[in-house]
Amino acid sequence: MMMKFKRLTACVFSAILLCTAIPASIDAAPQVKSKGYVAGNLTMFPQLDVNVGEKVTITATIAKHGKIKGDAEFHFTGPDEDLVMEDVKVTEGKETYEVTGTFTPSEKGKYEIKLTLTMKGEDKQETTGAASGIIRVGDEWKYFFVADADSKLKGTIYKDKLVNESPMKVTQAKQVTGKIYRGNQEIYYLQVNDPAAEKGLQQSSLYKVKQGSSTPEAVKFAGDKITSFVMDGSDMYFTAYTDDNRAMLYKAKTNSDKKEEVLENVDYATVSNVWYYFHDTRDQGLYKMKLDGTEKTKLTKDDTRIDVEKGGSFEVYTDGIAYVDSSSRHVLISKEGKHLQDGEQIKGKIVDVVGDNMFYLDSDKALYRTQLASDKTEKIMDLKSDAIVEINVPAQYILYAKANNELYKVQWK
Repeated sequence: MMMKFKRLTACVFSAILLCTAIPASIDAAPQVKSKGYVAGNLTMFPQLDVNVGEKVTITATIAKHGKIKGDAEFHFTGPDEDLVMEDVKVTEGKETYEVTGTFTPSEKGKYEIKLTLTMKGEDKQETTGAASGIIRVGDEWKYFFVADADSKLKGTIYKDKLVNESPMKVTQAKQVTGKIYRGNQEIYYLQVNDPAAEKGLQQSSLYKVKQGSSTPEAVKFAGDKITSFVMDGSDMYFTAYTDDNRAMLYKAKTNSDKKEEVLENVDYATVSNVWYYFHDTRDQGLYKMKLDGTEKTKLTKDDTRIDVEKGGSFEVYTDGIAYVDSSSRHVLISKEGKHLQDGEQIKGKIVDVVGDNMFYLDSDKALYRTQLASDKTEKIMDLKSDAIVEINVPAQYILYAKANNELYKVQWK
C-alpha cells in the first residue's frame, strides 16, 4: 500500500526499545492486552557524502507481529523541518514488514529519523515496531577523471566539493570510460580493457573504490566484457558478452555479488525514468522497456540499422534520443520514437534535449540552444578555456576544471 508522509531523513541502523508490559485492568471490559515493542532496521542509500538536493532512499524492516494498525509514522529532527516523505510503500512479508520511501534534503546538517509502526495480533495485543537512524547532509561531491599529461591511458580520479578548496585524490586509474557513479559507501567506474580497439563497442571491467580507501577493486561477478554500465540509486544495470559470446543485459544490487539476466541480444543499454533504452543485436534497432520487463517497444523503423561495427551509435538525453545509423545518417527522435530532426539540421555536438529545445556545442566554442519546432537558435554562452567536466542543462550550469584540477561552476539563465 502506498502512502505519503512527512519527509524525514534517513540513515543506516536503527534501534529501539525492548518489550515492556502494561498490566491489564482487572475490571476492564473488554480486557486490554499488554503492549510490546520490537526493534527494526533502517538503512539509507546513499549512506555517506549525502548532498543537498540529492534524493535519498530509505528501507526499514520490522518483525511482523500481526496486522498494521493505522499508518506508519515518521518523526525527524534537523535543519529542514518541511521535508515530506515520498513514494512510500509498505510491503508485507511472511515474517517482516518492509517500509520504503524517498526524500530530498534541502539544507545542510545532521538529521535524525524515527519510524514507528503499530501492529495488532490475533490475541489483540498491540506491538510497536520502531527503527531510527542519522544522516549528515553536506556539500555536493563531484567525481571526475584527469588523464596524466604524458599519457591519456592513465590518470587520477578526484573528488571536489566546489568550496574553494583543493580537490582530493581518490585513486589512480587507467583508461576510465563513461560516468563515475557514487554508491552507498563507494564509487564505481568502467575501465577499458583494450584501448587500442577501434571498431565496435569497447569491452571493459567494472571497478569500485570504497570510502576511505584508495585501492580499486574489480567487481568480479560483472565479468571483463562489459559494453555499457549505468547506476540508478542502489541498482546497477550493465550489458556484457557471455563466455559463449552472447550479448546480455544484466541488473544487480550494489551490496550484492550476483547478477540477474534481464534480456538477451542487448549489447548497449541505459536507464532513464524507469525505462531501459537499448540496442538489439538481432535487428540493429533501438527499443525501450520498463524496468519491470513490460511494455517493450521498438523506437526505430524496421529498415533502420544501427550497426556498432560500422560506426552506429545512440545517446539518450533528458527528452530525446540521437542516433547514427549504418549509413552515417544522424537522427534525433523523441523518447516515444517520433522523428524530430536529422541530417544537416543537427548542428555541432548535442549536449542535451530538454522539452522543445536542443542544446549543443559548436566549433566556435560556445553553447547554443535551438528550438526544435522553429529551428530558432540562440547563443547561451561562450566556453572557458578550462576543461569541461560536466554540462548540466536542467540545472543550467557548466562545470570546469582549472589547471590544478580545482572545479568551478558557471551558471546561465
